[in-house]
Amino acid sequence: MNLHRHYEDTKLELQIAPLIDVVFLLLIYFMVTASLIKKEGDISFMLPANVAQEDMIELPVEVLIEITNDGTVQMEGLRFSSEDRTLDSLVTQVAGLKQIAASQSSPFFVNLLPHQDAMHWRIIDVMDACAAAGVNSLTFSKSM
Repeated sequence: MNLHRHYEDTKLELQIAPLIDVVFLLLIYFMVTASLIKKEGDISFMLPANVAQEDMIELPVEVLIEITNDGTVQMEGLRFSSEDRTLDSLVTQVAGLKQIAASQSSPFFVNLLPHQDAMHWRIIDVMDACAAAGVNSLTFSKSM
């Protein structure tokens, strides 16, 4: 038996035509499936064109006036001495803040925060200064 010589006589060839067909089928398959996937940037959306504006919210202008136990008055970082009974500079500052609130059409509030050991005459002095500045809304807060 001479099988070895039979294989040497036959020449092996690679068929290229079916290989090209398979490559084209794979190419078509991947092209079709790739177009089905939507990217995030391709999502369409509508922006609102004509939206009615909401009414403006009126933010009140609030002033906190602290009265310490030694009679010192503090407002927004300003200190007024306990010896100043008329508090003219406090009247000027509060009136200026009230004018700012009026120019913005905002409500204006003054909140008094007296220390629990503050003298009543000093609280009355501050209330008189607020009245001289034309304050209509005056409230008291409890000291911490």
